[in-house]
Amino acid sequence: MPTMQVNFRLFIYLSVTSFLLSGCIGGSKLGNANKAYLIGEYDRAATQFKKAYRKADNNYTKGEISYYLGECYRKTNKPRKATMQYARAVRYNYEMADAGLYLGDCYLASQKYEDAIEAYEEYLQKVPRDKRAQNGLAACKLAMKDTIETRYNIEKLKKVNNTRYSDFSPGYASTSYDQIYFSSMRTEKKKRKKSRITGQGGTNIFMAKMDAKGEWTDPEPLDETINTEFDEGSATMSGDGKEMYFTRCRYDNEQPRSAEMYMVSRSGGKWGEPVQLEIGGDSLLVAHPAISHDGETLYFVSDMPGGYGGKDIWKTTKGGEGGWGQPVNMGSVINTAGDEVFPSVRLDGSLYFSSNAHIGYGGLDIYRAVFDEEKEDWEVYNLGRPLNSEGDDFGIAFKGMEEAGLLSSSRGSSKGIDNIYAFSLPKLEFSMKGLVYNEKTDEPLADAYLRLIGTDGTNIKLNIRNDGSFGAKLAPQTEYVFMVASKGYFNHKHKLSTVGLGNNKEFNIEVGMLPMEDAIVFRNIRFSKDQFDLNTNSKQELNRLAAIMNLNKEMVLDIVAHASGEGSESEAIVLSQKRAESVMSYLMSKGIPTERLSAKGVGSSEPVTVSKRQAKKLDFLKEGDVLYASFIKRLRGNANKEAAHNLNRRIEFKIKK
Repeated sequence: MPTMQVNFRLFIYLSVTSFLLSGCIGGSKLGNANKAYLIGEYDRAATQFKKAYRKADNNYTKGEISYYLGECYRKTNKPRKATMQYARAVRYNYEMADAGLYLGDCYLASQKYEDAIEAYEEYLQKVPRDKRAQNGLAACKLAMKDTIETRYNIEKLKKVNNTRYSDFSPGYASTSYDQIYFSSMRTEKKKRKKSRITGQGGTNIFMAKMDAKGEWTDPEPLDETINTEFDEGSATMSGDGKEMYFTRCRYDNEQPRSAEMYMVSRSGGKWGEPVQLEIGGDSLLVAHPAISHDGETLYFVSDMPGGYGGKDIWKTTKGGEGGWGQPVNMGSVINTAGDEVFPSVRLDGSLYFSSNAHIGYGGLDIYRAVFDEEKEDWEVYNLGRPLNSEGDDFGIAFKGMEEAGLLSSSRGSSKGIDNIYAFSLPKLEFSMKGLVYNEKTDEPLADAYLRLIGTDGTNIKLNIRNDGSFGAKLAPQTEYVFMVASKGYFNHKHKLSTVGLGNNKEFNIEVGMLPMEDAIVFRNIRFSKDQFDLNTNSKQELNRLAAIMNLNKEMVLDIVAHASGEGSESEAIVLSQKRAESVMSYLMSKGIPTERLSAKGVGSSEPVTVSKRQAKKLDFLKEGDVLYASFIKRLRGNANKEAAHNLNRRIEFKIKK
């Protein structure tokens, strides 16, 4: 992954190396490689290091060169190439311990999770408390389990990504969201020379508009007051669209230069002359500006003293006469020992940024930070897949408070090319469908109606179709209750809710209507052999019955329990009585008064006569079979015998009133 000494995408890994490659590595090629590396020309340095490696005559030197080759590839976002070099450096026992850390990072970015785990564990044996490696292990487990899957749709913005060079850091220019600015390394238009840092073009700021058909126009570079011979990028717009903040990296052939932030105003559709922001001092690196909607707070990235390691996110607020106050670090919840970069601010004040050290999926991941008033600190959340990937994901921009916008990512590119992606969160869709049927006969019940009432104000009557089915759309974050009524049947009441649901859902509901006649058998109230305890399914059915009784206050039930002929009749009567009393006790616990219930066990004296539905479900039985003990004994197979006994072990509800 990259560094941005002269180039914005590469700023993330900017660091001034304070030493040359050591010892016995003389020769002009290695001397040129040293110089190119020190001033951040990583693409050029890699070419020179490869030539020097072929002439190296001892393993230590090979390991050292391999390490710096790995650094060149990592800093230009080529993790697979970097992996080979770091692995070779580790194999040659090169003394730079972080070679093992970066090896793990590159394996992670290449989706080789088992190899990454091994590399992190070996590194932690040398540096046990390195939080970056610990988070790397956690990231491997997260990526392997893929536990943060979201509903976002994401697709490449093909009309904007119309070259083979990197495009990144998009931002909207106005509240109409029909104009975007972004950074690009494309070279075709002006035939610019390729960058010695990345092998791509230098970075400039481009603009694209949406036409009347909703298509993006071909991107055009901004004029030369903004785009210069140096690198410009990571543009962010003020809330009124009249000011742009961006980063500029000036280039020096002899030494690395720090990134700087600029502001430029627009009047009459034209940009003026950029003015450098005086923040932090001349020698300090400041980049990736993100201005709040009210224009009072500026977030940015820096490695200035007082941070937590790597690049941190800082903020400053406006002072008198348009100046900016003392920078304030955003704290240890947001910033880590790694790099936190590419901040952006949403209308509600929530902060988004990318990090390579928080737990993620590899490379840079995008995170959301929300300030918790009670804890008086930030809460940080990974945005999950598909917004994040195994590549670098960064530079997110939202369409106001819509769950839609743009981001940049290197996903799917072995060459480290960044592209701009559009993302959106589809609206949640909820519905219900179901069937109304006669609880006794299982036949569909068409002569009924359903009244649906919701906390959102819904109050509608649904007719039941001829086949007993019904259906309706439901709203998010709404609680519903519906009642089904039909002449000659007890009313049925049901509740459902879409509150808190984060995924689309269709509720499938079967409504069994109790006819106002006797001998109703609920399907799922069954008992195991010699048992009278209620299982989970039985309790769910009794909950349904209790709801019906509470809705129909005049209902009085006789609870009749049956056993199957598996023992003496006296034992069967005692067992069935205990079953009836279990059911009665449970209904009473649900608020049904004692005077509306009675319990009786009849043993095995009333075996089941097989119904059409039962015969269809159990093909070894015929409609009309009577399940006497002698009949069951003649059935083939213990499983068939047990299924027949289970039909006999039942509860019947006889409606007295």
